[in-house]
Amino acid sequence: MLLPLRDASATLEASLESLASQTLPDFEIVAVDHGSVDHTPALLRHWLDRLPGLRVHRHEGGSLLDALNAGLRWCKGRYIARMDGDDLCLPARLEEQAAWLEANPGTGLLGSRVELFSGAELSEGWRAYQDWVNALVTPEQILRERFVECPLPHPTWMARREVFESLGGYQDPDLPEDYHFILRCAEAGIVMAKHPLALLRWREHPLRHSRTHPRYRREAFFRLKARFIHRWLLGLGGPRGPAGGPACVVWGAGDRGRLLVRCLQAEGTEVLLCVGVDESGLTRATEAHGVPVAAPSALPAALPAPLLVCVGTPGIRPSLYAYMAQRRWQEGRDWWFAS
Repeated sequence: MLLPLRDASATLEASLESLASQTLPDFEIVAVDHGSVDHTPALLRHWLDRLPGLRVHRHEGGSLLDALNAGLRWCKGRYIARMDGDDLCLPARLEEQAAWLEANPGTGLLGSRVELFSGAELSEGWRAYQDWVNALVTPEQILRERFVECPLPHPTWMARREVFESLGGYQDPDLPEDYHFILRCAEAGIVMAKHPLALLRWREHPLRHSRTHPRYRREAFFRLKARFIHRWLLGLGGPRGPAGGPACVVWGAGDRGRLLVRCLQAEGTEVLLCVGVDESGLTRATEAHGVPVAAPSALPAALPAPLLVCVGTPGIRPSLYAYMAQRRWQEGRDWWFAS
């Protein structure tokens, strides 16, 4: 278990308790304290006698990514699991995931379903995210929706050591490290799956690293997905735009769609057309970063390029599925969600 920590004293005790309760009889915990100034170091020392597999390392300076890569070097097991100091493992988590990887040698990285919890009631947005991420279980589902957001929550991972080694660990400290790693796994053909049980209680709170650090801002996520969409489109060998770059169509002329268009253009992808529609069913915008905007009814029967759907309207998926079915366009062949 790779456990990076910084100022986690408020929640660390409960996290370590959950590791002490694991049904897997023999495992190591590599705790990497990178710069704590609270009681985290004292708590770790206290737990050294209670958790025989606990190994504590102090990693001064650097980013979370540096601490993760240092921790990977210190891990000795054939499987490397992840969690954070504010989350809780269900007792059978490590045993279930290790058994799953043993039974499925073709899978390189395994997550699990999650149960989000908070000190207050979860927002509608977080409940929707939990539903989305828990619905993606099979390798096909995970691969198909990889451009929406990270489909395998980082604290649920258990991967074969060689997966981390083959990809050179975590990379690019300016982008979300977990999503970057998942997209590189997909690009490298590493099979990813999700255990059907919810094996981690994932704590949501406003001080989470992913809520406070600039590399988790929306623009960073879109820059990252645009980079890999561009490379994916190149690999497809599909249509090219007027300037010779890989081409696509973007469904979405709102804030998210426009951001994706801008990030794709920065990578060299040519967006041929945007689809924009408001609540009345009419298109109001006429262009998005120089790309013409049309209503859904104006789309040709045969798409000129892969279609990326990038809209943030809650509950819109059923109507999109109905439209695509009417056009006989198949998800994962003709179109993909990208938000």
